[in-house]
Amino acid sequence: MKKNNYLRVFRVLLHILLVILLTILTQVGGLAYLIYLGLKRRNTILAWKRKVMNFGMFLVIYSILSFVILPVLASTIYNRKALPITNTALKPLRMYTYLMNRHYVHEDLYAVLLSETATMQEEFPETTTYYLDASFPLGANFPLLPHWSHNDGRKIDLAFYYTDATTKQNKNGSPSWLGYGVCESPKIGEENMPEFCAEKGYFQYSFLEKIVPQHNKGNYVFDRVRTKYLIEKLTASSKIKKIFIEPHLKKRMKLTSSKIRFHGCHAVRHDDHIHLQL
Repeated sequence: MKKNNYLRVFRVLLHILLVILLTILTQVGGLAYLIYLGLKRRNTILAWKRKVMNFGMFLVIYSILSFVILPVLASTIYNRKALPITNTALKPLRMYTYLMNRHYVHEDLYAVLLSETATMQEEFPETTTYYLDASFPLGANFPLLPHWSHNDGRKIDLAFYYTDATTKQNKNGSPSWLGYGVCESPKIGEENMPEFCAEKGYFQYSFLEKIVPQHNKGNYVFDRVRTKYLIEKLTASSKIKKIFIEPHLKKRMKLTSSKIRFHGCHAVRHDDHIHLQL
């Protein structure tokens, strides 16, 4: 009897943990899981068939919440829109961004991004601008972990542009499977904030570079021309208030706008992406 009680308690705790984890990761995954628990099949059909049907049911519930209900709620309550997924000028670098509902931005930021990335494609044909994490669709202060400030729809990270190391042609994509962690590090003589922050004890500053595989880095060359052009277009917009990149890249690209700032050692390094905010 005691063993059965322990198993029940373990199952309850496991369900609670899954609800919390899915909520943290996707905002609505926990709710989808609770609905699934109430509807899942418990009949006597073959176990593997039951598991397949139940998993399919969870995916359907999650999909309805994420792709049907959330866009309406985000737009009507929080003035946020889901960034495009298939637009040739602006799209997510990785599928997980939109599958986990991390691609919502305020309508003003949405308009700026679509306008300026379309201009990029006109100036540099076949250029795709890739976005990374933005915000969740709901809530004024719902955290988008592990970020410090991506909680209000007014911030987004964009990937750098690259050229092919062999052909020297424009190369879409990123050397990082995550989108973060493969850095354009300071060269000799350049301001080295990663080293400075490490000496101050901020161990997290370069943490991603240490855990993200670097084997693709040699195939990609940082494209300062296109990256500079995009940043200058964005800083020219009256809607954009701040851009975070590493100081050595600001100097290397000869960027002068006061909107381009250092983010501080308490964050993580920004020589692998551009942080943009209203």
